[in-house]
Amino acid sequence: RRQRDHADQRERLREERERLNLNQSDFAGVGGVGRKSQFNYEEDERQPDASYLSAIAEAGADVRYIITGERDAPPPEVLSADERELLTLF
Repeated sequence: RRQRDHADQRERLREERERLNLNQSDFAGVGGVGRKSQFNYEEDERQPDASYLSAIAEAGADVRYIITGERDAPPPEVLSADERELLTLF
């Protein structure tokens, strides 16, 4: 069961990245890791740590969904690249 949980988590992580319209390199940057780490998370070679999960949550990823497969509410609204850039300027 644990192996299946990890496989589900990696699939949901990829799904959230794609929902945010980010490639692996950009999502890795959001999470404060390198592209290779992002790749490893999505291939279930490594498990992300709390600081990574916190960072992607701030960018709009639904971490509860990634971990449990359950959402409390509809997915957070996705910001465009221009909107994210504007927010970083403040």
